Parts: sequence; C-alpha cells; structure tokens
Amino acid sequence: MIISIHQPSFMPWMPYFEKIHQSDIFCILQHCQFEKNGWTNRCKVNDKWWTNPVTKGKIPIKDKVYTNGTNLADVNISWIIAMCKMLGIDTNKIVYDFPTDKKGTERLAEICVKYNADKYLTNPDAVNKYLDKKVLDSYNIEIVPFISKNNKHVLELFNDIGIERTRGLLQ
Repeated sequence: MIISIHQPSFMPWMPYFEKIHQSDIFCILQHCQFEKNGWTNRCKVNDKWWTNPVTKGKIPIKDKVYTNGTNLADVNISWIIAMCKMLGIDTNKIVYDFPTDKKGTERLAEICVKYNADKYLTNPDAVNKYLDKKVLDSYNIEIVPFISKNNKHVLELFNDIGIERTRGLLQ
C-alpha cells in the first residue's frame, strides 16, 4: 500500500495532484507547525505569487486562521478536494493525521503504520533533506521516489489545455 503525506497546500500545483493520484492513501498533515513562506498559504500561478495572509503566531496548521477569519486547513482542504474531483481523483483515498508527540520521520512512520502503508511516496531528495531512512527501514516501509511529469500549476493547465486534457496528464 502506497501512502504520501503532505500539508494542505493552498491551491496546489499539478505535482501535488499527481502524487495523490499515484498513492493508494493520501494523508493530509495538519497536526504540525505552520511553515512561514511555505505552500500552505501561497501558490505561484503564471509566475505570479498568490498569497492568502495568515494571522501571526506559531501554531499548528489545523488551528491557523487566514486574516479574513477562515480556518486555513478547512479552506485548503476544500480546494484540494474540489480540484481532485475536477481531475477525476478518488477523494476517498484522502485521510488525515492525528495528534501525537512524535516528530520528523518517526511521525511519518507512525502515520504509515496507522494506515497499513508499506511504501512511502516522496520526493527523491527527501532522504538527503529530512527523512531518516533507517527509521523507515525499522518499520519495513520502503521509500518510493516521486517523479512529477509536469511542474505547472493545475490552474495554468486548466487554462492552457482544458480540464479533460489535464485529467489525461494523470494517466
């Protein structure tokens, strides 16, 4: 069973959806620290940054609020699910993380175990950046490198080639 795990990005680009499509389970990680200047409150479309400002404070993503008063996780997950439906991706494969004291790779391994995943789909550079391969090995979880076929934003693709042809890129 292949799992991928991601924070709920704001209006994600196409590789995010490719990863969901290639996974048996996609876990939205919201019981973690909000990362300033990350993808949870901004995206880049046609070389223009779209930013949805957030309230200050170091709090988990699940509790983070946009300055307009809406919950960041709720807004972003709604975008993700809507885009999945447009792309023909089964939204039943989307699951959520849970509160824990574990951090880093131990946290990812805990999620894999909970959802009976024996393969973790991730960026090929993750082992060099943040993953501890030994920890995943100790849980018999194989690292599967994720390679994207397209690095455009999904909205750019919808505009350039239409929704149906964008769906075709997932095949």
